[in-house]
Amino acid sequence: MDVLTQIRQSRMTRFQVMAIVIALTLILIDGFDVAVMAYAAPSLSRAWGLDPVTLGFLLSASLFGMAAGSLFLTPLADKIGRRKLALISLVIISVGMILSVFAADAMQLMAFRVITGLGVGGMMANLNVLVSEYASDKRRGTIIGIYAAGYPIGATVGGLVAAPLIPLYGWHSVFIVGAALTVLMLLVSWRFLPESLDYLLTRRPVGALTRINGILAKIGRPALNDLPALPEAIRQQSAVSEILSGSTRYRTLALWIGYACLVAAYYFANTWTPKIVAAASGNDSLGVSIGVIANAGGILGCFIFSALAIKFRSRPLLVWALGAAAATYLLFGLVFTHTNVALVVALFLGILTTAGIAGFYAVAPEVYTARARATGIGWMIGLGRLVSIIAPILVGYLVSGGWQPENIFFLFAIPLAASALCIVALGISIRRSGSAAPAPVAGSPVTSAA
Repeated sequence: MDVLTQIRQSRMTRFQVMAIVIALTLILIDGFDVAVMAYAAPSLSRAWGLDPVTLGFLLSASLFGMAAGSLFLTPLADKIGRRKLALISLVIISVGMILSVFAADAMQLMAFRVITGLGVGGMMANLNVLVSEYASDKRRGTIIGIYAAGYPIGATVGGLVAAPLIPLYGWHSVFIVGAALTVLMLLVSWRFLPESLDYLLTRRPVGALTRINGILAKIGRPALNDLPALPEAIRQQSAVSEILSGSTRYRTLALWIGYACLVAAYYFANTWTPKIVAAASGNDSLGVSIGVIANAGGILGCFIFSALAIKFRSRPLLVWALGAAAATYLLFGLVFTHTNVALVVALFLGILTTAGIAGFYAVAPEVYTARARATGIGWMIGLGRLVSIIAPILVGYLVSGGWQPENIFFLFAIPLAASALCIVALGISIRRSGSAAPAPVAGSPVTSAA
Protein backbone atom coordinates (compact mmCIF):
# COMPACT_ATOMS: atom_id res chain seq x y z
CA MET A 1 0.00 0.00 0.00
CA ASP A 2 1.43 3.41 -0.98
CA VAL A 3 1.83 6.35 1.37
CA LEU A 4 -1.11 8.38 0.04
CA THR A 5 -3.49 5.43 0.32
CA GLN A 6 -2.38 4.81 3.90
CA ILE A 7 -2.96 8.43 4.84
CA ARG A 8 -6.37 8.64 3.18
CA GLN A 9 -7.63 5.44 4.76
CA SER A 10 -6.53 6.52 8.23
CA ARG A 11 -8.02 8.89 10.76
CA MET A 12 -7.28 12.53 9.89
CA THR A 13 -4.50 14.15 11.90
CA ARG A 14 -4.38 17.63 13.43
CA PHE A 15 -2.04 18.70 10.60
CA GLN A 16 -4.55 17.70 7.92
CA VAL A 17 -7.38 19.41 9.78
CA MET A 18 -5.30 22.59 10.08
CA ALA A 19 -4.62 22.66 6.33
CA ILE A 20 -8.34 22.23 5.59
CA VAL A 21 -9.40 24.87 8.13
CA ILE A 22 -7.05 27.42 6.51
CA ALA A 23 -8.51 26.60 3.09
CA LEU A 24 -12.07 26.93 4.44
CA THR A 25 -11.22 30.31 5.96
CA LEU A 26 -9.78 31.47 2.64
CA ILE A 27 -12.95 30.56 0.75
CA LEU A 28 -14.98 32.52 3.33
CA ILE A 29 -12.81 35.56 2.62
CA ASP A 30 -13.28 35.01 -1.13
CA GLY A 31 -17.06 35.06 -0.70
CA PHE A 32 -16.79 38.26 1.32
CA ASP A 33 -14.50 39.99 -1.20
CA VAL A 34 -16.75 39.21 -4.18
CA ALA A 35 -20.03 40.09 -2.44
CA VAL A 36 -18.99 43.50 -1.07
CA MET A 37 -19.60 45.10 -4.48
CA ALA A 38 -23.28 44.20 -4.34
CA TYR A 39 -23.62 45.65 -0.84
CA ALA A 40 -21.70 48.81 -1.75
CA ALA A 41 -23.65 49.32 -5.00
CA PRO A 42 -26.54 51.48 -3.71
CA SER A 43 -24.26 53.89 -1.83
CA LEU A 44 -21.71 53.92 -4.64
CA SER A 45 -24.39 54.52 -7.26
CA ARG A 46 -25.68 57.57 -5.39
CA ALA A 47 -22.20 58.93 -4.72
CA TRP A 48 -21.06 58.68 -8.34
CA GLY A 49 -24.44 59.08 -10.06
CA LEU A 50 -24.09 55.79 -11.93
CA ASP A 51 -26.62 54.67 -14.53
CA PRO A 52 -27.98 51.09 -14.35
CA VAL A 53 -25.87 49.85 -17.27
CA THR A 54 -22.59 51.03 -15.73
CA LEU A 55 -23.62 49.60 -12.36
CA GLY A 56 -24.42 46.29 -14.05
CA PHE A 57 -20.93 46.12 -15.54
CA LEU A 58 -19.44 46.91 -12.13
CA LEU A 59 -21.42 44.07 -10.56
CA SER A 60 -20.31 41.66 -13.31
CA ALA A 61 -16.64 42.69 -13.38
CA SER A 62 -15.55 40.25 -10.69
CA LEU A 63 -17.39 37.41 -12.49
CA PHE A 64 -15.35 38.07 -15.63
CA GLY A 65 -12.20 38.03 -13.52
CA MET A 66 -13.22 34.81 -11.78
CA ALA A 67 -13.81 33.06 -15.09
CA ALA A 68 -10.37 34.14 -16.33
CA GLY A 69 -8.73 33.11 -13.06
CA SER A 70 -10.28 29.63 -13.16
CA LEU A 71 -9.30 29.11 -16.80
CA PHE A 72 -5.79 30.59 -16.81
CA LEU A 73 -4.48 30.78 -13.23
CA THR A 74 -5.74 27.54 -11.66
CA PRO A 75 -3.86 25.24 -14.11
CA LEU A 76 -0.63 26.75 -12.75
CA ALA A 77 -1.26 24.78 -9.54
CA ASP A 78 -0.35 21.62 -11.45
CA LYS A 79 2.97 23.21 -12.42
CA ILE A 80 4.08 25.33 -9.46
CA GLY A 81 2.08 23.76 -6.61
CA ARG A 82 -1.16 24.35 -4.71
CA ARG A 83 0.48 26.40 -1.94
CA LYS A 84 2.38 28.74 -4.26
CA LEU A 85 -0.69 29.47 -6.40
CA ALA A 86 -2.77 30.12 -3.27
CA LEU A 87 -0.22 32.70 -2.12
CA ILE A 88 -0.05 34.31 -5.59
CA SER A 89 -3.85 34.47 -5.72
CA LEU A 90 -3.99 36.06 -2.27
CA VAL A 91 -1.51 38.72 -3.39
CA ILE A 92 -3.66 39.46 -6.46
CA ILE A 93 -6.85 39.68 -4.37
CA SER A 94 -5.12 41.94 -1.84
CA VAL A 95 -3.95 44.28 -4.60
CA GLY A 96 -7.43 44.39 -6.15
CA MET A 97 -9.14 45.11 -2.82
CA ILE A 98 -6.65 47.78 -1.74
CA LEU A 99 -6.82 49.54 -5.11
CA SER A 100 -10.63 49.44 -4.96
CA VAL A 101 -10.52 51.58 -1.82
CA PHE A 102 -8.78 54.34 -3.78
CA ALA A 103 -10.77 54.05 -7.04
CA ALA A 104 -11.62 57.49 -8.40
CA ASP A 105 -14.26 56.52 -10.95
CA ALA A 106 -16.31 53.63 -12.28
CA MET A 107 -13.76 52.56 -14.90
CA GLN A 108 -10.98 52.29 -12.33
CA LEU A 109 -13.17 50.36 -9.92
CA MET A 110 -14.26 48.04 -12.72
CA ALA A 111 -10.62 47.24 -13.53
CA PHE A 112 -9.81 46.65 -9.86
CA ARG A 113 -12.82 44.34 -9.49
CA VAL A 114 -11.60 42.31 -12.45
CA ILE A 115 -8.22 41.98 -10.70
CA THR A 116 -9.94 40.86 -7.48
CA GLY A 117 -12.04 38.33 -9.39
CA LEU A 118 -8.94 37.03 -11.17
CA GLY A 119 -7.37 36.14 -7.83
CA VAL A 120 -10.58 34.61 -6.47
CA GLY A 121 -11.00 32.53 -9.63
CA GLY A 122 -7.44 31.24 -9.32
CA MET A 123 -8.03 30.47 -5.66
CA MET A 124 -11.36 28.63 -5.61
CA ALA A 125 -10.65 25.55 -7.72
CA ASN A 126 -7.11 25.34 -6.36
CA LEU A 127 -8.38 25.24 -2.77
CA ASN A 128 -10.97 22.66 -3.79
CA VAL A 129 -8.11 20.44 -4.98
CA LEU A 130 -6.00 21.04 -1.85
CA VAL A 131 -8.93 20.24 0.46
CA SER A 132 -9.77 17.04 -1.43
CA GLU A 133 -6.11 15.92 -1.31
CA TYR A 134 -5.77 16.42 2.45
CA ALA A 135 -9.17 14.94 3.35
CA SER A 136 -9.50 11.27 4.22
CA ASP A 137 -11.49 9.01 1.91
CA LYS A 138 -14.18 8.61 4.57
CA ARG A 139 -14.66 12.35 5.17
CA ARG A 140 -13.94 13.83 1.74
CA GLY A 141 -17.54 14.29 0.60
CA THR A 142 -18.51 15.81 3.94
CA ILE A 143 -15.56 18.21 4.00
CA ILE A 144 -16.09 19.30 0.38
CA GLY A 145 -19.74 20.00 1.18
CA ILE A 146 -18.67 22.28 4.04
CA TYR A 147 -16.09 23.87 1.74
CA ALA A 148 -18.79 24.64 -0.85
CA ALA A 149 -20.84 26.38 1.86
CA GLY A 150 -17.91 28.66 2.68
CA TYR A 151 -18.43 30.98 -0.28
CA PRO A 152 -22.13 31.81 0.35
CA ILE A 153 -21.45 32.06 4.09
CA GLY A 154 -18.68 34.56 3.37
CA ALA A 155 -21.07 36.52 1.16
CA THR A 156 -23.67 36.51 3.94
CA VAL A 157 -21.10 37.73 6.47
CA GLY A 158 -20.27 40.50 4.02
CA GLY A 159 -23.87 41.68 4.22
CA LEU A 160 -23.85 41.60 8.02
CA VAL A 161 -20.67 43.68 8.06
CA ALA A 162 -21.80 46.08 5.34
CA ALA A 163 -25.18 46.91 6.91
CA PRO A 164 -23.78 48.91 9.86
CA LEU A 165 -20.53 50.10 8.26
CA ILE A 166 -21.70 51.71 5.01
CA PRO A 167 -24.21 54.15 6.57
CA LEU A 168 -21.53 55.32 9.03
CA TYR A 169 -18.35 55.28 6.96
CA GLY A 170 -19.39 55.00 3.31
CA TRP A 171 -18.88 52.36 0.64
CA HIS A 172 -15.08 52.44 1.03
CA SER A 173 -15.37 50.83 4.47
CA VAL A 174 -16.34 47.35 3.29
CA PHE A 175 -13.45 47.27 0.84
CA ILE A 176 -11.08 48.27 3.65
CA VAL A 177 -12.36 45.41 5.82
CA GLY A 178 -12.07 42.95 2.92
CA ALA A 179 -8.52 44.11 2.13
CA ALA A 180 -7.46 43.80 5.78
CA LEU A 181 -8.88 40.27 6.11
CA THR A 182 -7.25 39.17 2.87
CA VAL A 183 -3.82 40.50 3.86
CA LEU A 184 -4.17 38.83 7.26
CA MET A 185 -4.95 35.47 5.62
CA LEU A 186 -2.02 35.96 3.24
CA LEU A 187 0.28 36.13 6.28
CA VAL A 188 -1.41 33.14 7.93
CA SER A 189 -1.19 31.09 4.73
CA TRP A 190 2.45 32.04 4.19
CA ARG A 191 3.24 30.64 7.61
CA PHE A 192 0.93 27.65 7.95
CA LEU A 193 -0.57 26.51 4.61
CA PRO A 194 1.24 23.31 3.51
CA GLU A 195 1.94 22.06 0.04
CA SER A 196 -0.05 19.10 -1.27
CA LEU A 197 1.59 15.70 -0.85
CA ASP A 198 -0.03 14.62 -4.12
CA TYR A 199 1.69 17.46 -5.95
CA LEU A 200 5.09 16.79 -4.34
CA LEU A 201 4.94 13.06 -5.12
CA THR A 202 3.81 13.60 -8.71
CA ARG A 203 5.56 16.78 -9.91
CA ARG A 204 8.70 16.44 -7.75
CA PRO A 205 10.06 19.99 -7.56
CA VAL A 206 13.53 20.66 -6.17
CA GLY A 207 13.78 19.35 -2.61
CA ALA A 208 10.59 17.29 -2.96
CA LEU A 209 11.80 14.36 -0.81
CA THR A 210 12.80 16.66 2.06
CA ARG A 211 9.49 18.50 1.92
CA ILE A 212 7.54 15.22 1.72
CA ASN A 213 9.32 13.81 4.76
CA GLY A 214 8.70 17.06 6.65
CA ILE A 215 4.94 16.70 6.03
CA LEU A 216 4.98 12.97 6.83
CA ALA A 217 6.63 13.75 10.17
CA LYS A 218 3.83 16.20 11.02
CA ILE A 219 1.23 13.58 10.07
CA GLY A 220 3.01 11.02 12.24
CA ARG A 221 4.22 8.83 9.38
CA PRO A 222 7.71 7.37 8.87
CA ALA A 223 9.97 9.05 6.32
CA LEU A 224 10.66 7.79 2.80
CA ASN A 225 14.17 6.74 1.78
CA ASP A 226 13.45 7.48 -1.87
CA LEU A 227 10.70 8.92 -4.03
CA PRO A 228 8.41 6.20 -5.46
CA ALA A 229 8.77 5.34 -9.13
CA LEU A 230 6.43 7.07 -11.57
CA PRO A 231 4.95 5.18 -14.54
CA GLU A 232 6.42 6.25 -17.87
CA ALA A 233 3.03 7.50 -19.08
CA ILE A 234 2.74 9.80 -16.08
CA ARG A 235 6.24 11.21 -16.54
CA GLN A 236 5.65 12.09 -20.19
CA GLN A 237 2.00 13.19 -20.12
CA SER A 238 1.08 16.84 -19.61
CA ALA A 239 -1.93 17.95 -17.60
CA VAL A 240 -3.81 19.03 -20.74
CA SER A 241 -3.11 15.77 -22.55
CA GLU A 242 -4.35 13.78 -19.54
CA ILE A 243 -7.70 15.53 -19.26
CA LEU A 244 -8.31 15.48 -23.02
CA SER A 245 -7.13 12.00 -23.99
CA GLY A 246 -8.32 8.41 -23.64
CA SER A 247 -11.17 7.54 -21.31
CA THR A 248 -10.48 10.70 -19.31
CA ARG A 249 -11.63 12.84 -22.24
CA TYR A 250 -15.09 11.28 -22.00
CA ARG A 251 -15.19 11.86 -18.24
CA THR A 252 -13.96 15.43 -18.67
CA LEU A 253 -16.77 16.19 -21.11
CA ALA A 254 -19.31 14.62 -18.76
CA LEU A 255 -18.03 16.74 -15.86
CA TRP A 256 -17.76 20.00 -17.78
CA ILE A 257 -21.11 19.71 -19.59
CA GLY A 258 -22.86 18.57 -16.41
CA TYR A 259 -21.42 21.42 -14.33
CA ALA A 260 -22.18 24.02 -17.03
CA CYS A 261 -25.80 22.83 -17.21
CA LEU A 262 -26.17 23.04 -13.42
CA VAL A 263 -24.60 26.51 -13.23
CA ALA A 264 -26.87 27.78 -16.03
CA ALA A 265 -29.95 26.84 -13.99
CA TYR A 266 -28.41 28.05 -10.71
CA TYR A 267 -27.56 31.53 -11.97
CA PHE A 268 -30.87 31.89 -13.79
CA ALA A 269 -32.67 31.23 -10.51
CA ASN A 270 -30.38 33.48 -8.43
CA THR A 271 -30.57 36.47 -10.76
CA TRP A 272 -34.08 36.35 -12.21
CA THR A 273 -36.36 34.62 -9.71
CA PRO A 274 -36.83 37.68 -7.41
CA LYS A 275 -37.72 39.89 -10.38
CA ILE A 276 -40.06 37.32 -11.94
CA VAL A 277 -41.90 36.78 -8.66
CA ALA A 278 -42.07 40.52 -7.95
CA ALA A 279 -43.48 41.22 -11.42
CA ALA A 280 -46.05 38.42 -11.17
CA SER A 281 -47.22 39.40 -7.68
CA GLY A 282 -46.78 43.17 -7.91
CA ASN A 283 -44.88 42.93 -4.62
CA ASP A 284 -41.18 43.81 -4.67
CA SER A 285 -40.72 42.66 -1.07
CA LEU A 286 -41.98 39.20 -1.96
CA GLY A 287 -39.39 38.97 -4.73
CA VAL A 288 -36.64 39.89 -2.27
CA SER A 289 -37.95 37.35 0.25
CA ILE A 290 -37.88 34.59 -2.37
CA GLY A 291 -34.26 35.47 -3.19
CA VAL A 292 -33.20 35.48 0.47
CA ILE A 293 -34.91 32.15 1.15
CA ALA A 294 -33.30 30.54 -1.91
CA ASN A 295 -29.84 31.74 -0.81
CA ALA A 296 -30.41 30.53 2.74
CA GLY A 297 -31.45 27.20 1.26
CA GLY A 298 -28.19 27.17 -0.66
CA ILE A 299 -26.14 27.29 2.54
CA LEU A 300 -28.38 24.66 4.10
CA GLY A 301 -28.00 22.47 1.00
CA CYS A 302 -24.22 22.32 1.38
CA PHE A 303 -24.52 21.16 4.99
CA ILE A 304 -27.21 18.62 4.12
CA PHE A 305 -24.94 17.21 1.42
CA SER A 306 -22.07 17.10 3.95
CA ALA A 307 -24.18 15.19 6.45
CA LEU A 308 -25.44 12.68 3.88
CA ALA A 309 -21.92 12.18 2.51
CA ILE A 310 -20.92 10.65 5.85
CA LYS A 311 -23.11 7.64 5.01
CA PHE A 312 -23.55 7.72 1.21
CA ARG A 313 -21.14 8.08 -1.71
CA SER A 314 -20.94 11.52 -3.31
CA ARG A 315 -21.70 10.53 -6.91
CA PRO A 316 -25.13 8.91 -6.28
CA LEU A 317 -26.00 11.80 -3.95
CA LEU A 318 -25.19 14.23 -6.75
CA VAL A 319 -27.43 12.39 -9.24
CA TRP A 320 -30.35 12.44 -6.81
CA ALA A 321 -29.82 16.14 -6.03
CA LEU A 322 -29.79 17.08 -9.71
CA GLY A 323 -32.85 14.99 -10.53
CA ALA A 324 -34.76 16.46 -7.59
CA ALA A 325 -33.65 19.97 -8.59
CA ALA A 326 -35.08 19.47 -12.09
CA ALA A 327 -38.40 18.40 -10.57
CA THR A 328 -38.33 21.42 -8.24
CA TYR A 329 -37.88 23.83 -11.16
CA LEU A 330 -40.91 22.29 -12.85
CA LEU A 331 -42.88 22.61 -9.64
CA PHE A 332 -41.81 26.22 -9.08
CA GLY A 333 -42.96 27.10 -12.60
CA LEU A 334 -46.40 25.81 -11.65
CA VAL A 335 -46.72 27.46 -8.20
CA PHE A 336 -44.63 30.66 -8.24
CA THR A 337 -47.80 32.81 -8.26
CA HIS A 338 -49.01 31.13 -5.04
CA THR A 339 -47.07 32.96 -2.35
CA ASN A 340 -46.97 30.50 0.54
CA VAL A 341 -46.23 27.48 -1.62
CA ALA A 342 -43.64 29.40 -3.66
CA LEU A 343 -41.69 30.34 -0.51
CA VAL A 344 -41.40 26.68 0.49
CA VAL A 345 -40.45 25.52 -3.00
CA ALA A 346 -37.87 28.32 -3.26
CA LEU A 347 -36.17 26.95 -0.14
CA PHE A 348 -35.86 23.50 -1.75
CA LEU A 349 -34.76 25.08 -5.03
CA GLY A 350 -31.83 26.67 -3.18
CA ILE A 351 -31.04 23.52 -1.20
CA LEU A 352 -30.91 21.21 -4.21
CA THR A 353 -29.03 23.38 -6.70
CA THR A 354 -26.30 24.31 -4.21
CA ALA A 355 -26.06 20.71 -3.02
CA GLY A 356 -25.43 19.92 -6.68
CA ILE A 357 -22.52 22.35 -6.78
CA ALA A 358 -21.09 20.78 -3.61
CA GLY A 359 -21.49 17.39 -5.27
CA PHE A 360 -19.49 18.43 -8.34
CA TYR A 361 -16.74 19.77 -6.08
CA ALA A 362 -16.65 16.38 -4.30
CA VAL A 363 -16.82 14.19 -7.42
CA ALA A 364 -14.47 16.05 -9.78
CA PRO A 365 -11.13 15.50 -7.94
CA GLU A 366 -11.38 11.71 -8.25
CA VAL A 367 -11.48 11.91 -12.05
CA TYR A 368 -7.88 13.16 -12.45
CA THR A 369 -4.46 12.36 -11.10
CA ALA A 370 -2.63 14.97 -9.03
CA ARG A 371 -0.71 15.93 -12.18
CA ALA A 372 -3.85 17.32 -13.87
CA ARG A 373 -6.36 17.78 -11.05
CA ALA A 374 -6.15 21.58 -10.76
CA THR A 375 -6.29 22.02 -14.54
CA GLY A 376 -9.34 19.79 -14.96
CA ILE A 377 -11.30 21.32 -12.09
CA GLY A 378 -10.17 24.87 -12.86
CA TRP A 379 -11.43 24.59 -16.44
CA MET A 380 -14.67 23.00 -15.25
CA ILE A 381 -15.32 25.92 -12.91
CA GLY A 382 -14.10 28.46 -15.49
CA LEU A 383 -16.58 27.14 -18.04
CA GLY A 384 -19.27 27.37 -15.39
CA ARG A 385 -18.34 31.00 -14.73
CA LEU A 386 -18.73 31.82 -18.42
CA VAL A 387 -22.16 30.21 -18.40
CA SER A 388 -23.01 32.20 -15.25
CA ILE A 389 -22.54 35.36 -17.31
CA ILE A 390 -24.42 34.11 -20.38
CA ALA A 391 -27.48 32.48 -18.74
CA PRO A 392 -29.01 35.67 -17.21
CA ILE A 393 -28.48 37.52 -20.50
CA LEU A 394 -30.25 34.72 -22.40
CA VAL A 395 -33.19 34.92 -20.01
CA GLY A 396 -33.39 38.67 -20.62
CA TYR A 397 -33.85 38.00 -24.34
CA LEU A 398 -36.48 35.31 -23.61
CA VAL A 399 -38.46 37.70 -21.38
CA SER A 400 -38.20 40.45 -24.01
CA GLY A 401 -39.39 37.94 -26.60
CA GLY A 402 -42.60 37.33 -24.68
CA TRP A 403 -41.84 34.03 -22.93
CA GLN A 404 -44.08 33.32 -19.96
CA PRO A 405 -42.16 32.94 -16.65
CA GLU A 406 -43.42 29.41 -16.04
CA ASN A 407 -42.06 28.29 -19.41
CA ILE A 408 -38.61 29.66 -18.54
CA PHE A 409 -38.56 27.58 -15.34
CA PHE A 410 -39.68 24.55 -17.35
CA LEU A 411 -36.88 25.26 -19.85
CA PHE A 412 -34.15 25.32 -17.17
CA ALA A 413 -35.32 21.99 -15.75
CA ILE A 414 -33.90 20.44 -18.94
CA PRO A 415 -30.22 21.30 -18.27
CA LEU A 416 -30.60 20.02 -14.70
CA ALA A 417 -31.87 16.68 -16.00
CA ALA A 418 -29.03 16.67 -18.55
CA SER A 419 -26.55 17.33 -15.74
CA ALA A 420 -27.85 14.28 -13.85
CA LEU A 421 -27.44 12.14 -16.96
CA CYS A 422 -23.86 13.38 -17.35
CA ILE A 423 -23.00 12.17 -13.84
CA VAL A 424 -24.69 8.83 -14.53
CA ALA A 425 -22.53 8.51 -17.66
CA LEU A 426 -19.45 9.44 -15.62
CA GLY A 427 -20.21 6.73 -13.09
CA ILE A 428 -20.66 4.11 -15.83
CA SER A 429 -17.28 5.05 -17.33
CA ILE A 430 -15.55 4.80 -13.94
CA ARG A 431 -17.14 1.43 -13.13
CA ARG A 432 -16.09 0.00 -16.50
CA SER A 433 -12.45 0.93 -15.98
CA GLY A 434 -12.41 0.01 -12.30
CA SER A 435 -10.90 3.34 -11.15
CA ALA A 436 -11.61 7.04 -11.38
CA ALA A 437 -8.19 8.53 -12.03
CA PRO A 438 -6.67 7.32 -15.30
CA ALA A 439 -3.17 6.56 -14.16
CA PRO A 440 -2.41 6.79 -10.46
CA VAL A 441 1.08 7.23 -9.13
CA ALA A 442 2.78 3.91 -8.67
CA GLY A 443 2.41 2.65 -5.15
CA SER A 444 5.44 2.52 -2.93
CA PRO A 445 5.76 1.12 0.52
CA VAL A 446 6.44 3.51 3.35
CA THR A 447 9.86 2.82 4.78
CA SER A 448 11.67 4.39 7.69
CA ALA A 449 14.68 6.52 7.02
CA ALA A 450 17.92 4.83 7.88
